[in-house]
Amino acid sequence: MLDLLWRVRFRWKLRPKRAVGDTTYGTIENSRTLEDAGIRAYVPLPNFDARTPFYGASRFAYVPEDDAYRCPENRPLRRRTAKYEDEVVIYRADAATCNACPVKAACTASPHGRQVRRSFYAEYLDRVRAYHRTETYKKAMRKRAVWVEPLFGEAKQWHGLRQFRLRGLRKVNTEALLVATGQNLKRWLAASGWGRHHAPCGALTVGRPGTAVPSPSCAPC
Repeated sequence: MLDLLWRVRFRWKLRPKRAVGDTTYGTIENSRTLEDAGIRAYVPLPNFDARTPFYGASRFAYVPEDDAYRCPENRPLRRRTAKYEDEVVIYRADAATCNACPVKAACTASPHGRQVRRSFYAEYLDRVRAYHRTETYKKAMRKRAVWVEPLFGEAKQWHGLRQFRLRGLRKVNTEALLVATGQNLKRWLAASGWGRHHAPCGALTVGRPGTAVPSPSCAPC
């Protein structure tokens, strides 16, 4: 994502205000780099809570003035150590308190107390999460669903891009660029009023004068 962004900025001299992507691009590195560059990271963040049978980290509230977390039972998780190789800070509850907790079975299986990890760059993630509640973010995601995702579906369904036929990064890039060129050419022909069919079942634009409307029985090639 970042390589593509820098290339666009350099080649086309653009200064985007926001970058929109799906959850795959919602990494700490992307969020931090985009925000530092003055570009809003409009990306969904991974839902790690869904990957554990216990209480997820979102159930624990961070208290900045105490540099500690509070569990759903309002018990503190104090700062224990930092793992610089993982770039996280470890917060752990008192083992005796945790083992006596009535909801321990839903929280952790560890006899040493529940722990929560906090990224060194948590403030960036909090900033990105705050975007999710804005109408601007929701509008950007709706546009992506209409502008970007249909192109992926068209490339897979009509241009055989469900899998690459070639091997090697250079050849794969060439194959992808050829497909994208074909898609752009079809749209240019539609915009310029060229009168022939430019899609397997008719026109990509329905309802314009002089364009064909595909029949319901016509299946994409």
